[in-house]
Amino acid sequence: MHIFTTTRARAHFLDLFFFLNFILLSVQCFLQPLPAPSSGADHVFQPPLSPPVVTPGAPAPLSENGVDSGEDKSTASSPAMVDGGVRWCAVRDQVENCRFFVSVINQLTGYSWKCVQRKKAQDCMESIKKGEADLVNLEAGLAYNAFISHSMKAIANEVYYDRSKTYEAVAVVNRRACENNEKISLMDFKGHKSCHGGYSTAAGWNYPINYIKKLVNNEDLNDREIATSFFSGVCAPSEVEGFDICNACSKENETCTGKGFYSGHSGAFRCLVEELGEIAFVKGDTVLLYSMEGPRSQLWSTKSVRDFMYLCPQGGCREINGYPGDCTFGAVPANVIMAPNSMPTKKRDHILETLTNTSLVDGLYAPNNIGCHLFSPSTQGLAMIEKVTRLYLGKSASISQNIQKLNAPETRVASYEVDNSSDESSSTSYIRCSQVMTIISLLLLPMILGMLTPK
Repeated sequence: MHIFTTTRARAHFLDLFFFLNFILLSVQCFLQPLPAPSSGADHVFQPPLSPPVVTPGAPAPLSENGVDSGEDKSTASSPAMVDGGVRWCAVRDQVENCRFFVSVINQLTGYSWKCVQRKKAQDCMESIKKGEADLVNLEAGLAYNAFISHSMKAIANEVYYDRSKTYEAVAVVNRRACENNEKISLMDFKGHKSCHGGYSTAAGWNYPINYIKKLVNNEDLNDREIATSFFSGVCAPSEVEGFDICNACSKENETCTGKGFYSGHSGAFRCLVEELGEIAFVKGDTVLLYSMEGPRSQLWSTKSVRDFMYLCPQGGCREINGYPGDCTFGAVPANVIMAPNSMPTKKRDHILETLTNTSLVDGLYAPNNIGCHLFSPSTQGLAMIEKVTRLYLGKSASISQNIQKLNAPETRVASYEVDNSSDESSSTSYIRCSQVMTIISLLLLPMILGMLTPK
């Protein structure tokens, strides 16, 4: 009888021990941040991946020319003034357009927006990470890098003609190449020179290199090796220092010119016009915009739109009319305005309200205004992104990830996804915790019932 009582007491003690641990686990799970709402709106849920960077000293206001002056005369009376106002990071010659852009905003809203100039987009990402800037406009390939490597998120996107939020990634070649070979395909340009709007950009690099990777079927090559082994020369300026491939548009082993002659879609087309390369990978409307008769024609625009054709990835050519149909590598999400994950909600809401204000459309996006570099030439306005960044980038993010896997161990890419997908990782953690609680509840239920049942 004494043994039974002792055994029974021990059983009750163990039941109580497990019950208290269950309560402790429940409290821990309850204290975890809740996952993002199922609607997925970036502007609703914003868990900070890292604490906001506090820059020593007071924030710098605008100088007379609209660029960060380093002199403090500001106040913190509005959301825009938090952390030094709204600081737009402009790359190279974008700064002139940025000055015009912020001057229109400041006149209409009375808030303090300013421009921060950097040499490359990578420098802007670093400046935003350090708290020296707030916003930068990036195309989809670079936006994925900002999302993965710099804890940034997409908050707004460009809107094009017909309210489109995508554009087509295409290859453009000289018409004579198509007329001389009715069955022409991308393989016919193996051993020729190529023009790319930028290393790691979606339409200029990731989409075509991902396609060529399937053609060469060599799993041992990284993206640069795929390009340089397929083409005899490559002109691909990079927004990351040291990653230029310019043996088609500069001297061997030299970086591309810092002035960006061959950067972006227009630069890749210029490379083709000047016959530095024989195929250009660009946005679908590039030739229409920058040809001799185009609305964005330049001094180097010495050829007509009729001198070029789309080269279809599956073979054959098509007339250039801005709508390549299935003669494309795929649709690319519109360029995005990227901001740090740690940006305060109040400041982000002010930025979105300003950028999507319809009263700014005429002043900022009219075809004949000065702002032709800060945004894509066909931009008609900006819209708030109501998806998490990874979902907005969609297929483009998958292709960018495929390219990254060629250059880095798979485990590293996977870890980037977990560390930076803030709106996804929190949700996953919450779900796993809930699953554990359910399993333990089922295991402890008989013990708890035994404690409550009279013996």
